[in-house]
Amino acid sequence: MQNIRVLWYKGVYKTARFLASPAMSRKLHYTYDIVVPKHTPYMVFSNHTTLWDHLMIGMAIKGHMFYVAGEHLFRKKSTRLAGRCLLDPIIRKKGAPAGEVIRDIKERLSAGNNVWMSPEGVRSINGETAFISPATGKLVKECGELGASLITYRMHGGYLRRPRWGKTPRDGTMQGEFVHEYSPEELKGMTVDQINEAINRDLYVNTFDDQKKDPRPYTGTDLAEYLETILYICPECKQMGRLHSKGDILSCECGYAVKFNEFGLFEPASDHPLHHDNIVSWDHWQRDLIKERLPAYLATQKDVPIESDEGQILGKIGAMKSVEDLGTGKFSIYVDRLEFDGDKGKFVFPFADIEGFAFSLQMKILFSLHDGTYYEVESKIPRSASKYMVLYRFLIGKEYK
Repeated sequence: MQNIRVLWYKGVYKTARFLASPAMSRKLHYTYDIVVPKHTPYMVFSNHTTLWDHLMIGMAIKGHMFYVAGEHLFRKKSTRLAGRCLLDPIIRKKGAPAGEVIRDIKERLSAGNNVWMSPEGVRSINGETAFISPATGKLVKECGELGASLITYRMHGGYLRRPRWGKTPRDGTMQGEFVHEYSPEELKGMTVDQINEAINRDLYVNTFDDQKKDPRPYTGTDLAEYLETILYICPECKQMGRLHSKGDILSCECGYAVKFNEFGLFEPASDHPLHHDNIVSWDHWQRDLIKERLPAYLATQKDVPIESDEGQILGKIGAMKSVEDLGTGKFSIYVDRLEFDGDKGKFVFPFADIEGFAFSLQMKILFSLHDGTYYEVESKIPRSASKYMVLYRFLIGKEYK
């Protein structure tokens, strides 16, 4: 029965690839290296910049693949049904342990099937390849022992064409670049650290370094709108939560302002000097500032929030991906807990009870507890999810890279 199901998925995949590739290539302005894998089964790892990555990788890599996809993409009954019938993806809950996903990947590879995933687990936040867990190298090593190879592939241009934080899409080009295929024999001869080093090297992209070497325009309207969802500290006054976007301008209540141009770089838009000309530089600076302020944050009285936002919606995610509305109100992070004070009650989540913390899409916060319950926080207003992630990581004594 399993073989018949796999043949069905392969047939659907091959047909969709044949019919959709030419049109998608034109629509997305996507040029790419075609890869014919030398070994099967194989894993494909790529950096993650858009919601179209699975389509673009499927166009570039010859052969059927099962995709690792976020649970949040299959909340609707229709998408769950379509996914189950046409793709059979490996579902990953963000902000939850990855043990089940690792098991599923190994099972598919052991059965001779191929798998694609983005080891970052999230779309690029700032235009730079995100942190990749060191546990990834261990997974690849174990999969190499099962006879699987590893293909690494870089995506360029997607971040500026459809920024994760952006309110509007832009017109511009995207490119797919084949990097390397590691045979099972190569993987067996490498240590876990060497595999991690290779993955991080092969998948690293800094969009703004690309733009400075080969400037390409990404045109559209309201280019800066919702930038405050990832840039949350003003470099002039160094205050959090005072940045606001409108049109192509990101400005602070203190008067500092920058223009986000069609090449993805900042220009001065006030009398103040330009502190950062790109998002990556600004984002690294604000993370470092939070780390520098950590002793002061840790000394904060327990009844004083370090950061908070109104207009937040708390939901509890059920076993069938349904979301129970727990109210609208104020979400806060304290020195030792998360709190939600809403119109349906108050909810307190001590850090000691939290199993995992993540964010997805534009502003959605996700976290799970040790008892298996799973929550999300949506926002009615533009607000940064990443600031809560950074604060949480540093407050519990972990780095955020």
